Amino acid sequence: MGRVLGVVCSSDAVLLAVADGAKILTGVPEKLTTAGILEENARLGAMRSEFQRVLTEVQPQEVRILRPEQTYKDSYTRIAPRVALETVVRIACVEAQIPVEVLKPASARARLGLPRSGALKSHVPKICDQVGKYWSAGRNLAAVAALAGDQ
Repeated sequence: MGRVLGVVCSSDAVLLAVADGAKILTGVPEKLTTAGILEENARLGAMRSEFQRVLTEVQPQEVRILRPEQTYKDSYTRIAPRVALETVVRIACVEAQIPVEVLKPASARARLGLPRSGALKSHVPKICDQVGKYWSAGRNLAAVAALAGDQ
């Protein structure tokens, strides 16, 4: 499978987990945020630069962005920043010529043999141990994306 960068975006951060084979690595970037004092377009540009730096450092063979679960409901105003960050990540991958997949949670569950019921985050301990910081803030789901190879 090689090195895979799993990504989960929130409205103001990109959470990262790197898998090499079946193991989540330590000592790699875990979270990217941008300065709140920057104007929105400037924040997106800064995030793109930061993510490009991570791609150069990590050298993944693939990037997987985990989409939110279908139960996720929110207003456009609240979800648009997350979608913008996911788009920035995708563009950076395309520019770096690194394959990027936007992964549905149901597909991740199927690939990893996880139950369909219950929140996806509740099943993470079945596939890996907690590694690093920001685990409960979303890195656990980034790890799911990183480990959910094509099956």
